[in-house]
Amino acid sequence: MIVNPVIAEGQRHGGIAQGVGQALYEEMVYDDSGTPLTVSLADYTPPTAAELPSFELLAMQTPTPINALRVKGIGESGTIGATPAVQNAVIDAVAYLGVRHIDLPLTPERVWSAIRGTQRNERVS
Repeated sequence: MIVNPVIAEGQRHGGIAQGVGQALYEEMVYDDSGTPLTVSLADYTPPTAAELPSFELLAMQTPTPINALRVKGIGESGTIGATPAVQNAVIDAVAYLGVRHIDLPLTPERVWSAIRGTQRNERVS
């Protein structure tokens, strides 16, 4: 039973945005002495609605026998699948170049480096 469908949908949309942010932007950066360089939200580039694609959500409920209401929280449901889906999509897009893995976050620099590294290896061999 979804107690409040509007809140539940907002949590799923927000979770998907969080997952995209984890895949593309979010990283803790430290200097050589271990001091964090990522110290505020200004050091992140959180995705906004302008950077996200449109998506349609389908409601799916799986009741639980664990409590009297037979309900569960929705919490991180959008986040769980969004991060690996984005990473797999990026890897799939550059797989024809021989790229098989890129560490998260998938910053433009990391994607470019992975492509360049693969192209260099192909020329050498």
